[in-house]
Amino acid sequence: MRYTNLCMALFLAVSWLGCNVNTIEETRFQMNTYVRIKIWGTSQENLNQALDAAFREVERVEALTSHFNEKSEVKVLNTQNRIVSSELSLVVCDGLEVSRLSGGAFDPTVYPLLELWGFYDTTGDQTVPASEEIDSVLEYVAWQKVRVKGDTVTTEGVKVDLSGIAKGYAVDKAVEVLQNMGIKKALIDAGGDIFCLGTRSPGWRIGIRHPRKQGLIGIVKIPRGAIATSGDYENFYIEDGIRYHHLIDPSTGEPARKAVSATVIAQTALQADAWATALFVMGKAGIDTLNTLAELEGLVILADGSMVMTDGFPRIRQNK
Repeated sequence: MRYTNLCMALFLAVSWLGCNVNTIEETRFQMNTYVRIKIWGTSQENLNQALDAAFREVERVEALTSHFNEKSEVKVLNTQNRIVSSELSLVVCDGLEVSRLSGGAFDPTVYPLLELWGFYDTTGDQTVPASEEIDSVLEYVAWQKVRVKGDTVTTEGVKVDLSGIAKGYAVDKAVEVLQNMGIKKALIDAGGDIFCLGTRSPGWRIGIRHPRKQGLIGIVKIPRGAIATSGDYENFYIEDGIRYHHLIDPSTGEPARKAVSATVIAQTALQADAWATALFVMGKAGIDTLNTLAELEGLVILADGSMVMTDGFPRIRQNK
């Protein structure tokens, strides 16, 4: 999927002061977006090695999950309707759990809808499909037809699209690589899916983009962990003055209209990634759902510019 301006979904404001601390930072184009990794440490050699290893891990996850890669495990699953993979089964299982808890607002089988609406069309030839076309495709969108048993994933007449969690999972795996190499402080941003490794005082400052204007709605501080934002400004086209975006409501087959932006803070980037999509589709009602779930906080910006957030969402501060 192409993510227009996705790398601008969140603006990062990070500073670190310390003695004998080196930093290294690099941005590469991976997973159809810009992946930025910044790490802190005392050994420059170890920082260089860790940085390369983290980017290699993102590349590996992309090869595993991309439906554009003919050799990826997702491609094999969609072609053969079955695959035995300990890693892919875990990723799919995590995604299905979000599907269950969100009542299907997050659905990893929306592939045919995204294709129908032209969001996989690299020529830019995107047109609004007829309602009859949408109805004919909706029968192939059903997360309940994806099953995981042990290391085996099977599908029944549906195709799996992991674009809603793949970047988050890649960030989590890159963090794991860094930790295994002794890195204690790092920031990874894969097109707006962010993980803050290690703590800093008074917290990591993360800016949330305004969905309709240039700049930010404000900055939040988080002690550590992941944060992700989904917005209707990331990948869209306009026809007859109406904005059509890639965040499809699986129940209607059309772009979701209950929010213009949704931000989720979670323990893992995969959770933040998936729940940001689900919360966008659910809108204000999704806040009630998140309030019942541990270690998840969310913010929804509605079409009129008003904001609704969970009880524990951090205070939004103006950028100064």
